[in-house]
Amino acid sequence: MSDVQLSFWQAYLETLLPESRPADPFVEAAFAGTRESADELLDLYLKGRKTAGSSIKEDFLAAGDPLPRVGNFWILLNSRDEPGCLLRTEKIVVHKFYDVPPEIALAEGEGDLSLDHWRRVHQAAYEPHLAEWGLASIADATVITEYFTLLFK
Repeated sequence: MSDVQLSFWQAYLETLLPESRPADPFVEAAFAGTRESADELLDLYLKGRKTAGSSIKEDFLAAGDPLPRVGNFWILLNSRDEPGCLLRTEKIVVHKFYDVPPEIALAEGEGDLSLDHWRRVHQAAYEPHLAEWGLASIADATVITEYFTLLFK
């Protein structure tokens, strides 16, 4: 994390009583989606319209990154890599791409909130990467959805 991101994390910790501060937190800093969509998605989180986000399990595995876990912290960055808010993962659900239920589209808070919109947008974002993730089809993709609580802005 950058100095600015570390300062943001420290500012959050200072809002907590010493005994309620996380002992060994996993904290990452990144923007949601692409840099082009980062500000729009951040705004949805800040307004409370977006309470979840989805990613592909095979992406984590291909990159050698740890899978999301309940209790992880995410400093959500804007398109200029500045902290916009702090989220904590509260719940994780896993589905195959075509088994994602409508409530995930609602929780993600994008577009018209429909599952059809969710599938179109996510398929367009994921399909260019399927081969690098070792997937032959979007139907093979394992979607990990994290539900978040907004902790600090």
